Amino acid sequence: MPEARGPLDGVTVVDLTSYIAGSYSAMMLGDLGARVIKVEGLEGDSFRELPGFYGWNRGKRSLAVNLKDPDGSAVIGRLAKTADVVMENMRPGVVERLGVDYESLRRVNSRLIYCSVSAFGPEGPERDRPGYDPVFQAMGGVMTLQGFGAAPQYVRIAVTDYYTAAIACQAVLAALFARERTGQGQRVWTSLLHGVLALQSGNFVDWPGREIVYRDTPTYRLYRAGDGRWFFLACGNQSFWVKLCTVLGKPEWASDPRFASWFGRRDNSDALTPLMEEAFASRPRDEWVRILTEGDIPCAPTQELRSFMTHPAVLHHNMLVEYDHPEVGKLKMMGLPLRFSETPGADPGPPPMLGQHTAEILRGAGYADADIAELQRRGVIAGKDL
Repeated sequence: MPEARGPLDGVTVVDLTSYIAGSYSAMMLGDLGARVIKVEGLEGDSFRELPGFYGWNRGKRSLAVNLKDPDGSAVIGRLAKTADVVMENMRPGVVERLGVDYESLRRVNSRLIYCSVSAFGPEGPERDRPGYDPVFQAMGGVMTLQGFGAAPQYVRIAVTDYYTAAIACQAVLAALFARERTGQGQRVWTSLLHGVLALQSGNFVDWPGREIVYRDTPTYRLYRAGDGRWFFLACGNQSFWVKLCTVLGKPEWASDPRFASWFGRRDNSDALTPLMEEAFASRPRDEWVRILTEGDIPCAPTQELRSFMTHPAVLHHNMLVEYDHPEVGKLKMMGLPLRFSETPGADPGPPPMLGQHTAEILRGAGYADADIAELQRRGVIAGKDL
């Protein structure tokens, strides 16, 4: 049987990123079959101490190098000669100071795709201002939306970071596709500012007199069952509403003019919500989930992510993989989220240890062993394989 090769087999990515948006974007390219070289400082990625590091960097090959040393930045120039993609998420101006910016690297490889991810964008107002996911959740209306008109709520999943990573990955894929037609590389960029707005394209709509309502919809919200445990009811359209009324033994609700439409149910939530709460308080949570599911009504119990890891559908789709990792032991991680019939790819492997592949990568870039030893002696590089 032929070796599984992903759709980006043969593509090399030099990953100069850290944190979430940049690192996860590069990892997605790796999940698609690209060879990703993670370039880290001698002290390692800023997020190496966090558990999330493992979830944003699986399958990469780690090169530990001091980019502030001219010979260290020269390593990136050497890698860029044969690479397809370089990715960075440093603050504006830093890559220029280090000599690993787009203009410098395109001189050695005109086919290079160079992707930048920043907070506010590479130019314009506030370009130099630092920013993280919660900053844009706050500025971009996410926290206000989550608060439903009460106190703002912080979404603990870094939604802006993750969506910005997806946009950056899309940009790289589109640029690779364009290069197939033109033979030329290009610079692509996005930012957390762009990401938090793209994340909310359905909300980023306005016109004179448009009503903005921060209010629970009784048929699309959390409920506490009779045993005190919570579940989410996702009755999102009229068909499900009619089914719900039948399941609850309240067919008259479906014809009640106050509740006959989605907007009616929302606007009359003060009347409908207590009725729903009373109904759901009559049985334990798991019984309601069973009854609603059998009635073809979307719902789910609230639970920790660890519980979902062993859900039968998660296991069926191989979305849980396990590695023997030399630093943490049995490491469980997310499986590949995309599947292809003709280029299925293979498990990219665990996240690397700091500098795990330094010597291997440098040899592949044409460095002689004596040169590698000298760079190590001078403190320009470090690695597990030196």
